[in-house]
Amino acid sequence: MKIDLSDLNTSYHSAVVGYPGALPNGIYRAELISAEITLSKNRNRQVQWVLRAEMPSGELGTTMKFSPLIPQGLSFLQLDLLKLGVKLDDLNELHDVLPCLVGTRIMIEVQDDFYSGFHKVDFLRRI
Repeated sequence: MKIDLSDLNTSYHSAVVGYPGALPNGIYRAELISAEITLSKNRNRQVQWVLRAEMPSGELGTTMKFSPLIPQGLSFLQLDLLKLGVKLDDLNELHDVLPCLVGTRIMIEVQDDFYSGFHKVDFLRRI
């Protein structure tokens, strides 16, 4: 049996891809509004970065970046931290450093591939 979906057509055509306030592809001046160590859906440790930036429309948009805390991802985390002006001697220092980074201004690049669902946020440099 075929289920009728026609009552959803108007909502479907007016839906915005992504979540409300999501940043479209581009380079932005952003502010780090939170950074914390969390667990992924697969229970892997990660740094969850939440950033807010002004969109071309003048509205504020948000995006998230996840840095997996796994051996093969630590070089990327180290590079991101260096771009933020942070050098760690011990990775456990991250617990104290992350809250201090809130409010940091940084240039970011946002790239989305809507076909694969891939969302990438790169830290470019601290401003």
